[in-house]
Amino acid sequence: MKRTTIALLAALAATPMAANADDLSYTWLEAGYLRSDRDSLGSGNGVALRGSGAITDNLHAFAAYERSNQDSADLSNWRIGVGYNLAVSDNVDLVARVGYEKADYDLLGDGNGYGIEVGVRAALGSNFEASAGVRHADLNLDSNTVCVAVVPTPPACRFSADEDGGNTAFFVGGQYKFNPQWGVVAEASFSSNDNRVFVGPRISF
Repeated sequence: MKRTTIALLAALAATPMAANADDLSYTWLEAGYLRSDRDSLGSGNGVALRGSGAITDNLHAFAAYERSNQDSADLSNWRIGVGYNLAVSDNVDLVARVGYEKADYDLLGDGNGYGIEVGVRAALGSNFEASAGVRHADLNLDSNTVCVAVVPTPPACRFSADEDGGNTAFFVGGQYKFNPQWGVVAEASFSSNDNRVFVGPRISF
């Protein structure tokens, strides 16, 4: 997976396109459906709200909120931070982000930490853009032990170490633009313990 993502990043950066990186807006809002599949908690459905706002030509602020109902617990988390975007060609931007993250993992407890992200965005013509990169989050939870009832009794406890500490995910995404303001976005991310898919509309300003 790591080699595939690196190859995709290189291909996006090297592909010549007629579109200009100015078409990549950093002021937008989006909301949509979230599907999450965690090894220790099962699969679940939810919603995500995400936004970004340009501060200067090369700086932007971002925020996101996600909530999903897993088989074993309800999960919610949000993050806020700043990003730096640099045009590396006529149609490709290099994007780096850092932010604060907070999570509420229901029975697992609350936690907070930091997240970092490095990737690329590419304008592939006037109606489509693509993105890919790697995202790392490091959260410290108040508790990482889940107790579940079993038959026969007594109850047993399941240790969920993968819900605490660091997690690195690779992501790919795209947006189809109906016009300069409205579009629909899709993103998939993959890690050792959590795979996610997001789909929803985006409005750009």
